[in-house]
Amino acid sequence: MRTLITGATGFVGSHVARQLLDAGHVVRLLVRDQSKAQKLLIDLGIAVDSEKCELLVGDITNAQQMESAVAGCTALVHAAAGTPIALPSKDELFAVNVGGTKNIVGAAVKAGLNSIVHISSATAVFNADASKIDLDAPLLMPDMPYGRSKVEAENYVREQQAAGAPVSIVYPSGIFGPDDPGFSDTFKALCHRIHNGFRLFDNGGMQQVDVRDLAAFVASLALNGESSESNGRHLVVGNYLSWVEQADLIEQVSGATLERIPAKGWKMRLIGRMMDVIRMVKTVDTPISAETMRYATQWPKMQNSSEIKSRGIAFRDPAESYIDSLTGLLNAGYLKPEQVPRLAVKQ
Repeated sequence: MRTLITGATGFVGSHVARQLLDAGHVVRLLVRDQSKAQKLLIDLGIAVDSEKCELLVGDITNAQQMESAVAGCTALVHAAAGTPIALPSKDELFAVNVGGTKNIVGAAVKAGLNSIVHISSATAVFNADASKIDLDAPLLMPDMPYGRSKVEAENYVREQQAAGAPVSIVYPSGIFGPDDPGFSDTFKALCHRIHNGFRLFDNGGMQQVDVRDLAAFVASLALNGESSESNGRHLVVGNYLSWVEQADLIEQVSGATLERIPAKGWKMRLIGRMMDVIRMVKTVDTPISAETMRYATQWPKMQNSSEIKSRGIAFRDPAESYIDSLTGLLNAGYLKPEQVPRLAVKQ
């Protein structure tokens, strides 16, 4: 079988490609720049332009190109998406997240692919009260542009599910782990905390999933489709750690002492709104926004999909994921040896 992967040079897409290739399957990777993608993927240990791995140049915002991209494929993993940090423009966010999703998922449905896996975000079903999170309930439309773009995209994908298309929707939380081809938002936020002080919000914490565990689950869906008991929607949010537990674990694995800054959630949400206003007139080098601060200060403990365990996938110890994440940031030059001395010694 041949699986088309969008966002193939991104964190999730590249790991899904590796999982499928390691299992002996064929992948077609949708990229925007072939030479850049080739170098990046080769650096990640992915043998491109081989019998098992094909690079296809295209853009998900181009509907005609997407119809050609799905030809000859049996499965689609749609991992391409814009984020509020990478694409601060509302128009760009909606063009990629909404328009792009309609183009590629629509083309896959029309072509009759056996399985279609759409990578959404746990923010699409976010509710500060975990008891009110219901994957079958209609999605609430957030106020923030990123959340709105993800919900609008998913409403389209859900329409395809309701019409009987073999669609799976996966909702990951913050994603971390090794071999990030770029500088993903989770890592930008982590570096910001290490460089500028680790804010300990007065309540809550965060869930993060190792990219390898997420990729294993996504690959399983692409290869095997849904089980008869599944509704096709899966929270894959990993382990929950309070902000104090995260700081403790980072200090434990890195050997550094973090500057810990107590912070009120409401104040950080207000600062986030201020940053959004400033971004309207100039570039701001910070991951702080109204949306990111809402999630950082009000995240509940969500329940992972039961399908994860039934497919033989177990989440890694967060310590392993943090070691790999921090080591990657060190090797890429985002962290200095003195900020992670225990890991720097092992280099």
